[in-house]
Amino acid sequence: MKIDMHVHLADLEALQASRSVGLGPRSNGYLTRMLRCARSAESSSGADIGLNERWIGRLVEWVKQSHVDKVVLLAIDTVFDEFGKACPERSVLSVDNEFICSVAARHPEFLFGASIHPYRRDAVEELERLIKRGACLVKWIPSGQYIEPDNPKCFRFYEALAHYGIPLLSHTGVEHTLGCRRSSYNHPKRLVPALEKGVTVIAAHCGVHLFLHEPCFFKAWVSLARRYENLYGDSGAFSVVTRIPCLRRIIRDDSLREKLLYGSDFPGIPSPAWCWQLGLGKMRALSRMQNPLLRNMCVMEELGMPMNVFERAYERLGIGREVLSDES
Repeated sequence: MKIDMHVHLADLEALQASRSVGLGPRSNGYLTRMLRCARSAESSSGADIGLNERWIGRLVEWVKQSHVDKVVLLAIDTVFDEFGKACPERSVLSVDNEFICSVAARHPEFLFGASIHPYRRDAVEELERLIKRGACLVKWIPSGQYIEPDNPKCFRFYEALAHYGIPLLSHTGVEHTLGCRRSSYNHPKRLVPALEKGVTVIAAHCGVHLFLHEPCFFKAWVSLARRYENLYGDSGAFSVVTRIPCLRRIIRDDSLREKLLYGSDFPGIPSPAWCWQLGLGKMRALSRMQNPLLRNMCVMEELGMPMNVFERAYERLGIGREVLSDES
């Protein structure tokens, strides 16, 4: 089964409403991309349905028309301080677990990727609750959520993740959507305590940078991936001229290739026009594809990504399996 394990969705109607009264996210790139796609989506029934349903319907169509069987939709928990108090005013963007869970429950094409801030007083209880609701992984953006992954406040949560076999998908490298400056929080070495406690960790983007002047944590990811059997990386937004050399290094290396899982980072998928290495003809042909999920898979295939990378999330990490039931 082919899985895209890195797909973002937001409650666009709620975001629009909050932005209209001056409470929306300070960083608008993420919202703008989603709104542009959503507004272009047409209702297959012609009914006057809401923005969220129109957008979700289009995403369902794209999944069905692509080569992936399922995609993992990712929540983003709000910021919590060191005392476990919620700080929504410090959150550039949050995506509620209940919203993502409800969408995944209604559409078999989707899997539920939860987000739980480890500083929450009820972090472990929330993990157990969301596992029962179908959560297949936990997603963090440390720099945007004010999470220091090597802080002892995270250790009890790591023990719970390891106990239940739930992977942690944590952003590594400089993060652009949430527009913050705590990039050191995203260094792969910060994830060592999770690895030491037996958590299956997926370093989103493998620590690569987007712009040449930015710090690059790719070498650190490579070193740790060779050292820890339970450290993986995903291919989110790899189809960029500055990132393709790292992707090709992974693909050429037998041990690193076994550590790569497929994720698109939709809607933050770069245009094929960024893939100069493909040549002008292929760039143009790929750019004409209207389905972004299919287009990204085709770009990855052209760049030499083996087919088992698309299947590894299901095969190796058990995404989609039932871990807890209400009777547990």
